[in-house]
Amino acid sequence: MSSTAMQLVQRIEANGGRFLIEGEELVIRPGDAAMPLVEELRTHKAEIIALLRSRATTPAEAPIDEGWGLWMLARCVYRDRCFGGVGALYVDLARWCADHGRPVPASRRAFVTALQAAGFAVTTDGLVYGLMLTEDLEAHERFQAAPEGSGQPVRATAGKQRKAEGRRP
Repeated sequence: MSSTAMQLVQRIEANGGRFLIEGEELVIRPGDAAMPLVEELRTHKAEIIALLRSRATTPAEAPIDEGWGLWMLARCVYRDRCFGGVGALYVDLARWCADHGRPVPASRRAFVTALQAAGFAVTTDGLVYGLMLTEDLEAHERFQAAPEGSGQPVRATAGKQRKAEGRRP
């Protein structure tokens, strides 16, 4: 099983896509969840179908490996009044598990169940109260620390500068 096939499945599921196997056809609903990856999906179709069939033989709500607490310590922060997205947390956990030779959680649903069992509140919007990725918190703090009061102008990113230069008065 290639890691490319697993990464494609994870990316589409993180984007809200669901896989169905109808005979030998691979169906993704909603279809727009897979739009940017169609050619890659065609290339790895047989591997993806094999991966999905092997996942179907394991319980959908299989417990998450106990090592996921190590992921939380390494990659997350706990903050009151902060929310992390379930999708971003799940994708990061899946990457961390793959990098550390641990089993990847079977689904986002299993991940949410594990979070709730650990005492985290998960909203219907897919947000986890009090848990977020460290990199997301750092980005938020950099944004909040914009040099507004320092007299230094905030510099636009290269993309925003190109976009602004393309506009006409």
